Amino acid sequence: MATLQLSNVVKSFDKITVIHGVDLAVSDGEFVVFVGPSGCGKSTLLRIISGLEPASSGDIRIDGKRVNEVSAAHRGCSMVFQSYALYPHMSVYDNMAFGLENLGVAKALIETKVNAAATLLQLTPLLQRKPTQLSGGQRQRVAIGRSIVREPKLFLFDEPLSNLDAELRVSMRAEIRDLHARLGATMIYVTHDQVEAMTMADKIVVLRAGRIEQVGSPLELYNHPCNQFVAGFIGSPRMNFVPVAQMPDAKPGTQTVGIRPEHAQLADDGPLQLVVSQVEQLGSTSILHGKVVPDAPFELILNGQTSIRGGDTVKVSAPAEHLHYFDQNGLRL
Repeated sequence: MATLQLSNVVKSFDKITVIHGVDLAVSDGEFVVFVGPSGCGKSTLLRIISGLEPASSGDIRIDGKRVNEVSAAHRGCSMVFQSYALYPHMSVYDNMAFGLENLGVAKALIETKVNAAATLLQLTPLLQRKPTQLSGGQRQRVAIGRSIVREPKLFLFDEPLSNLDAELRVSMRAEIRDLHARLGATMIYVTHDQVEAMTMADKIVVLRAGRIEQVGSPLELYNHPCNQFVAGFIGSPRMNFVPVAQMPDAKPGTQTVGIRPEHAQLADDGPLQLVVSQVEQLGSTSILHGKVVPDAPFELILNGQTSIRGGDTVKVSAPAEHLHYFDQNGLRL
């Protein structure tokens, strides 16, 4: 386990700067998720932490020690990639043992570590299989096990579930979260999927264009986004944004009012007129898609099933305590 401190970290490729002075503190044993759209710099930042990519300037400290000049092999970090990167000709056991063998660890100790990791990850019955004989989720568990046996200070995950189908992603999210609880390890996890971020993180770091927009717990970001970007990125479906002219009693200086789809309500006296374009019937809930007059995209989640159809017009309101107010620069008021 370890702490991590990033101080004014900058990364440039030639004349193009992709990480702009990032400051971040990660506590011992925290599960931190980097989230943001493609190209925001989250994977680059992870590679800088691991030592696979040098920072152009700034300090990286692990357990208080500056590690900028320390090689990736000696930083005490272990990386799990989107690609499993398993050796196809080796068994599960040999894949997990390979790194320790290269370090000259005694055979008996290797066996102890591999068996312990296999038990933790429910891989014991699979130890003699080759990667081609495993499912995608099993392969990912082997890749994680390869990291565990090294007993790293920091576990680093770079979109490890992206290659899995939707159902398996859900179960693997739970497995990784349970693994974190059992190990008590410091983990940093990169994803573009905000649902993964919300369900897994102790702390979320929202990135945009190489800068941190906001850091906080999942519910802090959901309930109190600092700007429209974070408000629109955290939450699924995304927050609705309505011009202030359509919302009475807004705060002074408001340019845009935010309403989450789950907080909007059908109401005969609602201030918003929603022209429904389509309805998603999910059984337990229904999602109305459309635009509020004149032209703002809008979604509304209803409990249960509905008779509303595409082409219908309904009136919508939202409780004042669930409204979010943003100024002309998109900052929260």
